[in-house]
Amino acid sequence: MTDFADDLHEADAKPDGPLEVAGRLVGWLGLTPFIVLSLWLFGIAPDHPWRGGTIHLLLVYGAVVLSFLGGVRWGAALSPEPAAKPSELWLALPPVLIGWSAVFAPTPAAFALLAVAFAAQGAWDAFAAHSGRLPGWYGRLRVVLTVGAVVTLLIAFAATS
Repeated sequence: MTDFADDLHEADAKPDGPLEVAGRLVGWLGLTPFIVLSLWLFGIAPDHPWRGGTIHLLLVYGAVVLSFLGGVRWGAALSPEPAAKPSELWLALPPVLIGWSAVFAPTPAAFALLAVAFAAQGAWDAFAAHSGRLPGWYGRLRVVLTVGAVVTLLIAFAATS
């Protein structure tokens, strides 16, 4: 059995499939609002008229993406191979509830909550890919996108502290 680090680099020797290429493009495009909004938030003055709207946009976007990632786990649980346990459906619910609650939490705590939730979800997805529950390319992509999302949410945390 290979270790996790070997699995992360295994795809370097294989050509990318069309699903992996599309997934990478969509993933990077999905990370773009995190980058733009967090950098904008970090760069504007605390009394800027768009500050409140920027905070709201970033929080809602983070909640939506976190909910989407919970939905990915539902999709994996519904696939016939390998057979899923009913608990996998239940475990897809916390990302939705955490994202939703972050929208109503005070800043900067809301950004910290989202950063922790994204880190946990990203780790769960990477380990699921390592175990064969999700495709290996998806696990590798999730590691990179998770780091990006967590860093941008920490920037937003710093900007609102």
